Amino acid sequence: MLIHLEDILQEGIEIELNLDPDDPAVQEMNIRGPVTGSLQIRKTGQQVLVLGNVGGKVQLTCARCLKDFIAEIQEKVDIEFRPVLDLDRAARERELGSDDLDVEFLRGDALDVGHLAAEQISLAIPMKPLCREDCGGICPDCGADRTLGTCGCEPDTDPRWNALKDLKLKIDN
Repeated sequence: MLIHLEDILQEGIEIELNLDPDDPAVQEMNIRGPVTGSLQIRKTGQQVLVLGNVGGKVQLTCARCLKDFIAEIQEKVDIEFRPVLDLDRAARERELGSDDLDVEFLRGDALDVGHLAAEQISLAIPMKPLCREDCGGICPDCGADRTLGTCGCEPDTDPRWNALKDLKLKIDN
């Protein structure tokens, strides 16, 4: 969904997003259901400010038990777009501040809000997704799901710790 910069009024525009999972912007993200959101787009001089929120359901694989699950992603959007001309001015060596991390550069005369929504959802996906916080994972020896219960495998211990184990047994007796 393209928004042409000349269509953005001085008071800004409000956009209600509703992208199907088949939309090219989100097609490769395992989206389950529509991507929805509400965005307010304003121009301040050459800069474009985008504020709002986006969300959707994404199918992920648990990092511990390797089961697929659906996660609800809700992400706040607060991005400033500057024209590429500002990139040349910013190319001089300078230290980046925290304000610079929410700045993107705009090429052309249109803003693709579908791509923006997909990018925000992609950035909100955790690096190690968990199906639930107390997921026990799988046993590396037998492959049993530790969330359902213990598997009976003996835990591997490093033989270098045996001296401390023997010392503890002597102290306890």
